[in-house]
Amino acid sequence: MKPTTRDHVVAATHFVLGPSNFVVIRLPDNWDLRLGRHPMDVDYTVAYDGVRWAQEGRAAGLLVDARARRAIELSVRTSRGSIPPPKFDESHPGTCKIGGHSASYTLGSAHFGLLGTKIYHVLHVSYRCDETQRLVDLRFMHRGAPELLEGLLSPLAGTRCH
Repeated sequence: MKPTTRDHVVAATHFVLGPSNFVVIRLPDNWDLRLGRHPMDVDYTVAYDGVRWAQEGRAAGLLVDARARRAIELSVRTSRGSIPPPKFDESHPGTCKIGGHSASYTLGSAHFGLLGTKIYHVLHVSYRCDETQRLVDLRFMHRGAPELLEGLLSPLAGTRCH
């Protein structure tokens, strides 16, 4: 039996620009998207097919699997220019498709925290969307097994960015 997925809208509302979507992310059914610890911010938007998309901005979320009692931090960044990739202690790169776009990903580990004592596994996915003229940068951070993050790559192929 094929696991089912569902879409989650990562969006922000700007008091002048109005509501803007960052991405519509596709995840396995057992994951819920909740607000992250950082405020969402939109600097520039672009309209495509009747929907306003954040052309430049940042958003944060928390993916929660309540039954398994685990969480993954999500960071979304969009830019008209480039976005520097994260620095990893060790990593392995790859390519995938996201929303019909060719994307590159890196699965690695990095030290975080006040003294750099916490080791997180990070899945970094980056691709260019020509329709909305922006670079989309997705980062998933988790302290558990890296296989959990690698398992997100298949459902992420259904993510929409326009």
